[in-house]
Amino acid sequence: MKQALLSKFSQSILGNLSEDHGVHLVEAAASLIKLSADVNDIRGLINDLPDFLQKPERFERWNLVDIITEKLADSTEEQEKWRRSVVAAALKCLIASYCRSKDQTASPSDQEEGILKRLQQLLKSAEDVSVSDWNSFVKNGLKYRYCNQHFLNTLSSLLEVMHGSAEHQKELIPLSSLHLMTTSHSQFLSVILDSSEESNKTYYLQPKALVSLLLCLVEKCPKVCNINHFIVLLAAYGATLSTSDQKLLMLLRQYERHQVSLLKFQSLLWGPAAVEHHKTRKTLGASLWKQPSSDDVLALLKADKMVQTVLKFPQERRIIPQDGTEQLYSNDAVKNLGDLYDPCFLLPLFSAILRPECVIDCCKFVSCHALGVTVMALSSFDPNVRAAAYHVLACFYQHLEGARFREKRQQLLYLMDSLKNGIPKQNQKLPFVLAVYISKVAQQMLRPEDHMYVALNRFLLSHQSLDLRRVPEFFKLFYGFDLEHKVEREWILNLLQEGISDGHSYNLCSHQSIFQVLLGFSSSPLCNEYIQVQIIKVLCQAVHVPKAVYDLTKSCGLLSWMIQVVDKKTLTQQTVSAVIDLLHTLWFTSLGEKEKKVGRNGATLSTEEEPLCLVKCLPLPLISEFLCVALAISRHLRLGVKAAQLSLFVQTLGSVLVHRGSALHVNKQADRLTLHPQPLSSTETLSLLFCWASLSHNSIILAQVQALSEKHKIKELMASGLGKHRVRSKGRLTFERTRDGTASEDSKTVEQEESLLTGCRVHLSSVFVYWQPVLQLSEPPSAQPGGKLDARQLACDTTHLLTKWSLRWLVEDGYDENRTKDFLTWLEKAVIKHREIVDVLMLDPGVKADLLQLFHDTFEAPSRASTETCQFFTNIMIRLLEMRGQLPELHRVIVSACMSDQDPSRHEPGLFLLSLYIHELLSGSSSADLFLSHVTLVTRAQRKRQKGSKSTRIQTAIGAICSEIIEMKS
Repeated sequence: MKQALLSKFSQSILGNLSEDHGVHLVEAAASLIKLSADVNDIRGLINDLPDFLQKPERFERWNLVDIITEKLADSTEEQEKWRRSVVAAALKCLIASYCRSKDQTASPSDQEEGILKRLQQLLKSAEDVSVSDWNSFVKNGLKYRYCNQHFLNTLSSLLEVMHGSAEHQKELIPLSSLHLMTTSHSQFLSVILDSSEESNKTYYLQPKALVSLLLCLVEKCPKVCNINHFIVLLAAYGATLSTSDQKLLMLLRQYERHQVSLLKFQSLLWGPAAVEHHKTRKTLGASLWKQPSSDDVLALLKADKMVQTVLKFPQERRIIPQDGTEQLYSNDAVKNLGDLYDPCFLLPLFSAILRPECVIDCCKFVSCHALGVTVMALSSFDPNVRAAAYHVLACFYQHLEGARFREKRQQLLYLMDSLKNGIPKQNQKLPFVLAVYISKVAQQMLRPEDHMYVALNRFLLSHQSLDLRRVPEFFKLFYGFDLEHKVEREWILNLLQEGISDGHSYNLCSHQSIFQVLLGFSSSPLCNEYIQVQIIKVLCQAVHVPKAVYDLTKSCGLLSWMIQVVDKKTLTQQTVSAVIDLLHTLWFTSLGEKEKKVGRNGATLSTEEEPLCLVKCLPLPLISEFLCVALAISRHLRLGVKAAQLSLFVQTLGSVLVHRGSALHVNKQADRLTLHPQPLSSTETLSLLFCWASLSHNSIILAQVQALSEKHKIKELMASGLGKHRVRSKGRLTFERTRDGTASEDSKTVEQEESLLTGCRVHLSSVFVYWQPVLQLSEPPSAQPGGKLDARQLACDTTHLLTKWSLRWLVEDGYDENRTKDFLTWLEKAVIKHREIVDVLMLDPGVKADLLQLFHDTFEAPSRASTETCQFFTNIMIRLLEMRGQLPELHRVIVSACMSDQDPSRHEPGLFLLSLYIHELLSGSSSADLFLSHVTLVTRAQRKRQKGSKSTRIQTAIGAICSEIIEMKS
């Protein structure tokens, strides 16, 4: 086939590709090239393809680049020559595409993006491309793809390569000219000023890419810095921790480093206010224009972002770069860094507006949370950030002493004095929880009508200094006896929930035995549901700290306490959701880096591949405790948890089961005595599937689970047991939300839930593979108490349902070798061993169809499965055939010929031939006539070929197997 078609395919590819058949032609050629064992077979394609890659009419040809590169891996010189020819072709193709499709919205953006990525990977030095091609690429790209983020990002990275050495820069476009071309473009302002992270951006409008290009140009050519650019950069700046704003701040610092004086911008305005201020200055002139006041600056601070900055203060953010390099701040715990202000900008800003000659409204400085952010900076890990915060507080204290606003001023002075008197040494780091306390108290001092104003004032008046080793007034507020004692308890619990974010804060609370107090109080009759949920949230915040996990599980019995909570008679959805969050955080904090050695996608174990001395697992008793908590929670999922909580729960349960398997394997290798692991019950497994089906609105699975539960009298799953907790239908939920005018939010929520539930299937499958049917000898059905059927039949029905569900989603979700291997392992352990289960499965046409489809995907998937997986799957299919019976007479002959271990070269071709045989029999045929006809045709073709050209290794092996089958048949 290769010899007959490859040359014709190559000629067609190098000719005029049609729109209809171009993609299929290239895919077929790619498959044939993979089979080709000799580079000489594609020599003509290697020589001529780069010339055709330059044409932007058909981009399908680029799919052959990677395949040819792999074929040339054995020849370094040829591969290097091929790389350079592809780089030159990529530049010319992009230039032609830019000039051809001048309208960016109508350009082939996806295809251009692929070529840009290849160019980024393949371009190694300035010598790889001609100067004229590079200059043309830059000019046309900036002219026609100015708003394309992929082009701008590629240009930024390629500038490092092209302008790396001075000798190659002479004929290239100067960096100063490139900077001028970038900033003088007609769309420069419209792109860079669209820096709002919340705005609904199109595929192209991404100011982050443009800022990255400007930063690269300024770093390489500092002479382009001009003070006139500063107004535009400030207008684009948002003062947040988003990537574009961090890079803009780095850009502003570059201007300062290169002698661009910014003295007249000391009271900085940013964003749209900077543009309006600049317009006013130009209109009124220098005589009537005045600097912006502190009120103007503070008015730009949004209250919600300031609150988020206080609660999620970036403690690791550095105000002065280390080692002369600036690093972008990142934090995986924060969903959107654009919701947080940057303290590296705010602290110098506050210092500027708090100068002695400036007038400041101290009350507004507190009410807009500027004081709170400054106090939070005292908890930073960077000493320079803390020093800047202490400087700002000292300046604010001087203004506060001279301020005139009623009794609030005196209370704030008391607060500042108690903080100042409690600082034992210079530049002291404040615990995060105490920083949050001071920030909350400062806000409370502006609200004398609240009850907490009196309670907190009482503490300030009775203490001269703040004890940095304790949470102030914890016991008094938690065990208060005033009429408003609930308000005080909720306030102090909110403080703990928001303030325990690091080990320092945890140690402070642990030293006061706060966690023992919370665990004990939650078990008393005085604790209502709301307070219990608050306590669980405090614990969930604390167990992000590894030391807290160890202390709370070992010394405080946290896991046993969680079982006690979920086993209460009066349990609500809010409590179950909070316990799920706590279990998830507790488990993965305990696991730490061990999860990477446990498996991939929560399914594939890797302990067998790791040396025993390198594998680290949690103690088996601790893992068993986690499993007991998870199984206790699973009995209450019928209360109607949301998709997010179900996703967290099944992810945690799957990880616990995987890690338990890893720990059992390690203990077995070390010859340690271990107890038999606790198995999953059929009821627990069906509860998980039922909960997922309810949230997914999968009526088929719901009906099957309900029918099974009614058949076997499973109270936890029967419709009467669900009652009022049954999940509302999707249509009613959408109607109720639309009625409130939140249809757009509802659509986003539905999409998020669907995405979570789709991901749940992976974790559910990792849980189900650890369930096995227990088919013990039982009494006759008539002797079972309560009219129940025997457990043996329940195990059979559960296995049937789980097999059907697993096969269906494996086929629908696309082939994945790891998931398929895990399912096959479970199929071998849970199904193949039991004849009655196999009989039920073989009578289900849906199961047979999905099993054959998965078998086909394993052999024919684009990402070809390994030979071991194909062998494993084939063995299982043969066992199913043999257990079903009604096999043709030549069954043993065919299997022995295809699976012979004598010649390794025949192994893979034999599996392929055997897959055809298995397909025919499982498709309903009682004989293998079609397979034998195929074998006969292959044998005849092999005899004719022996007289002509040479055969490949695979063709020879297939011919030998077919000849052997024909000989045994005769």
